[in-house]
Amino acid sequence: MNFGKIVLLAVVLLNFAGCFGGGRKLKREYNTKEELQQDIVNAVSEQYGMQFEIGKGLDGSKATMALGWDYGFYGNLRPVDYSEEYKKYNLYTDYTVCNETGTFKTQAHVRMFEKQLKADVEKILDDIGMKYDILEFRGMDRDINKWSKDSTYEEYKKTNDFETWIYIKLPPQKSFDHESNRKYYAPIILPMVKKLYSALEPEYNVTLLFYLDEFHSEYYSKFEKKLYVDDIKNPVAVFLYLSKFNNYRDWTEEDFRREVHITSEEPFITAWKKANGLE
Repeated sequence: MNFGKIVLLAVVLLNFAGCFGGGRKLKREYNTKEELQQDIVNAVSEQYGMQFEIGKGLDGSKATMALGWDYGFYGNLRPVDYSEEYKKYNLYTDYTVCNETGTFKTQAHVRMFEKQLKADVEKILDDIGMKYDILEFRGMDRDINKWSKDSTYEEYKKTNDFETWIYIKLPPQKSFDHESNRKYYAPIILPMVKKLYSALEPEYNVTLLFYLDEFHSEYYSKFEKKLYVDDIKNPVAVFLYLSKFNNYRDWTEEDFRREVHITSEEPFITAWKKANGLE
């Protein structure tokens, strides 16, 4: 074993002693970082009563064992029983941190209640006649010990420890001009936002994303005497945290015009479409 590997192993052995908190203990020695990672996976699986595994981030990034003052595990976990297509495109993974400062936080707690949340929200959307394209639930970074397999759904719903993300597809653009698009989409979005806000807030901590299948823009630069053409797949046009304000019912078309910003591709939407054979 060379000197670098000896130092790396020594840091692993010394710095992870406090990571698990709440009575959780790591072994005193590890032969590989994979063995240590598996202990982290086992701890989350035991805490939440369901089996997890190491996954990649949506961008394909792998879990890391970072060196430095914040040495530790930084990566994504996912339930083992998720579909292979979701795994292939790195969908629905939960960021998890376990480091030498004693921090052990994860977003994975949301998976315990995901099915119940989905059933509740789907029923509400059906009752109000609201069509949507994608429904996603995200956990917030919380200490691993805050929730457990013995926690109840009723307790969980009373917190801000999760977010409900609703993706709604807008009709195709009618103009290349951004201001014209703002005027076009604002009256479409306005009644939907008000209806969703009234039905779901504050109980479900909703984030709304209105998106397009594709967006074509053309811009002519008089200075350069050049036409710029851009075709964007799956861009988000409007992104709203419904919990941010409590007055969405009073918003006007002018308010929503200011929220229309069509800029770049949303990777999650593209990955979701591919996983579901839509692209």
